[in-house]
Amino acid sequence: MIKDFFFLAKPILYTLIGFFLISKIDDKEYLFKVIIYLAFFFAILHIYKTIEFISANDEIDINHLRNHAGRGNVLEVFALVLLLSKKGRELFSFKAKFKRLITAVLILSFICYLSRTNTVSVIILFLGISGYLAITRKGLIYMFNFFLVITALYVYILSINPQRGTPGIEGFLYKIKIAPSEIFDSKIDFEDHVDLWDHWRAYEAQKALEQIHDTPLYSGLFFGKGIGSLVDLEFVAPLNEEGMQYISVLHNGYSFIAFKSGFIGLILFLLFLLTLYKQAYVPSDVPRVIIINYLLSGIAIYYMFTTLIVSGTYNPRDFACIIIGGLLSIRYYLNKNGLKKLN
Repeated sequence: MIKDFFFLAKPILYTLIGFFLISKIDDKEYLFKVIIYLAFFFAILHIYKTIEFISANDEIDINHLRNHAGRGNVLEVFALVLLLSKKGRELFSFKAKFKRLITAVLILSFICYLSRTNTVSVIILFLGISGYLAITRKGLIYMFNFFLVITALYVYILSINPQRGTPGIEGFLYKIKIAPSEIFDSKIDFEDHVDLWDHWRAYEAQKALEQIHDTPLYSGLFFGKGIGSLVDLEFVAPLNEEGMQYISVLHNGYSFIAFKSGFIGLILFLLFLLTLYKQAYVPSDVPRVIIINYLLSGIAIYYMFTTLIVSGTYNPRDFACIIIGGLLSIRYYLNKNGLKKLN
């Protein structure tokens, strides 16, 4: 129950923490520098673990590599967007010689993650900070081109039909191929672990949605099963050495919210994302405030996507809400003082 409370309150708590911390720091560029330096540190660590795994194995299995070295890092995603986008570079000053080195290390680490989620997240945030996620003529053109490229890539991957368990890049392409079925196809063979893991996200989400109906007068549809409630998988899944039949946290964040707090909680979460997204339409005479508003809007779309795949803000390794709070604090500071730059 304690864990569920803090999980459900995480967006609010992290946003408040981010706002409070940045409000107490005189150098408002500190937030961006922390993101980049921490991302640089984690990138070096990730590259080291990747090299360590490759040197110890003759054949590279993508899943084993990612289990050993890491599956992604949200700070690296934000750091890349800040360093590679024109708008991101306008938010803070950074020494050029260090910027090139850090950017190169971050790009190498990003490639080594072989992460579908990271790849789409970088694109979403890049479009967001550039203002292309707002519903304008230019924004619609960029969004259409993005979906066109994704569709073409997926059609190509289906045409070459990569197989599960193959080493190297083909194993990564297989993960892309099965992405839709991972989310939406919940039919699994309990005895076949291959089939089980390929559809696990959809299966656990389906069980959660089925079980909120199993409440008096269907009250679970409105209020959920409550904090501390567990999803019954209806079989002992090999999630650890002992096996687990009851789980608390789901990959699908929307199902997680609905199961714990019902559709009332889900609507409140969607309103939170909608409020963030609408920041792209908030006018300002301060150029950096406009960029921050665009980035906040991009984070909303980022969360719409990651909540479906890796539980979004409810992922223990996701700190984007602290960044949201920091950005809101910087925006307040700039608006209050009518500043064109941070220092």
